[in-house]
Amino acid sequence: MTVRLEDEPVLAAADIQGNSLRGFDTKYLDLVGFKIDDAAKSRAWLRALADSISSTQLVHEHRIRRSAQRPEISSRVLVNAAFSKFGLDSLSFDTSEIEDGFLKEPMGSLAGALGDRVADGQPTDYILGKAVADTPDVLLLIGSDDDAALTAQTASIVSSAAAAGLRKSYADRGNVLPNQIEHFGFRDGISAPGPRGLLAKNPPTPLTLRWIDPAEPVADLLGKPGQPLIWPGQFVFGYPTQSATDPRMPQAPRQAPKWMENGSLLVYRRLRQDVGLFRKFLSDTSTTLSQSLGRTINGDQLGALVVGRWKDGTPAILSPAPDASISSDEMRVNYFAYGGIPEIRVVRDRKVQTIPGHPADVEGLRCPHFAHIRKVNPRDQPTNKGQGEFTQLFQMLRRGIPFGPLYDEKPEAERGLLFLAYQTSFNSQFRELNTDWMNNPDAPELGNDGYDLLVGQNGDGTARSAPLHDSTANVDVQITAPAQFVVPTGGAFLFCPSISFLRAL
Repeated sequence: MTVRLEDEPVLAAADIQGNSLRGFDTKYLDLVGFKIDDAAKSRAWLRALADSISSTQLVHEHRIRRSAQRPEISSRVLVNAAFSKFGLDSLSFDTSEIEDGFLKEPMGSLAGALGDRVADGQPTDYILGKAVADTPDVLLLIGSDDDAALTAQTASIVSSAAAAGLRKSYADRGNVLPNQIEHFGFRDGISAPGPRGLLAKNPPTPLTLRWIDPAEPVADLLGKPGQPLIWPGQFVFGYPTQSATDPRMPQAPRQAPKWMENGSLLVYRRLRQDVGLFRKFLSDTSTTLSQSLGRTINGDQLGALVVGRWKDGTPAILSPAPDASISSDEMRVNYFAYGGIPEIRVVRDRKVQTIPGHPADVEGLRCPHFAHIRKVNPRDQPTNKGQGEFTQLFQMLRRGIPFGPLYDEKPEAERGLLFLAYQTSFNSQFRELNTDWMNNPDAPELGNDGYDLLVGQNGDGTARSAPLHDSTANVDVQITAPAQFVVPTGGAFLFCPSISFLRAL
């Protein structure tokens, strides 16, 4: 079976909020949480807000114009909205049909199960989402490439919301860092999957661009090299979902109430990053590791082992050092598989070009099994869940953005990541990656992979270890992170509804 474009569903792109399937990708993003004090006034205000919500269609067209450097969109402000279960309850909405248990609890109630630090059953580091009282009823996502335009629009929205019985309870601003890095210095946002689905144009066009030479046998499986095409029901309700055994064969949409159609589940995690501690770990551990191995390992090399990529984005499996010819090429920077991969042809600038493959690294000698990018996405490798195709079932659409200043500019300031990810099952997607893989030293591949030393949690913040299999020295060495470099400071499980849902409030 081959998936033809006409086999893919036409998306209700004008009804689906735009940060889910397409992503704002703005330089700045405000997250503003509200508690509902007056349900009747709030309902009317939210209904009117529907006209300001940025759809997938709008965001898609906005990003195309931005790529063409059209000046009229430089100060555009994009807006999306999400609700906690408690916000829906405040609006007298019947949430009894919701099956996903994560949506029914404040994040703090599940902190222990998520691996977050707890004491007496309560999260110790949360600044929001510890309980219902400090979980936003409504979370607005407001983004722009223009700092001043965003500040003015956010202030206007907060003011009008207050007059309608919506009290601001939380706010954070994210800002893209130079060269698309996160605060530890590694380029981020490289490996997002591509949602299948068509925009209702004449003729219908795919939301995710297709770059693979049609003559390639995997042309219907990839958007660009290394970017799997995923059936949209993994991210938005009402559409076909992914198969565990055949990525070409769509499965029935997830069961959900009719009112959730064209909506998504959104997990928000506020993650604090301790850059000084991470740098000290790289410096101290690279010294002891060099002594154990009998060869020099510097901090950058250790960082590439922990992350799975060099700071510029070059995959560790592809190169023993940063390589600009790889990291600067969007067709090469994500084209790899741990079982090895053949060369592939792409059509770029109306010319057929060949992207090189590489040999296997099943043993984890170039990219360790505990590397962050391998723990959350083992790609083609069998896991404790099944064959490699299972991995695609767990992927989410990540839309996070850093917050806070660069460490070298203001070391004492708080900084981190506003982690945002869209899916249609918290239990089958977020929990699998977070709890069953990142926080589990015995998964996903071998049974002794070690913790995800970058972001994995163990519940008490104590040391976490992972084995480095080194063929050169013919020894196994334990790498130990003495404390957590990333600390969850709260968040929420939310529902991001369709625009028509808002209009019908």
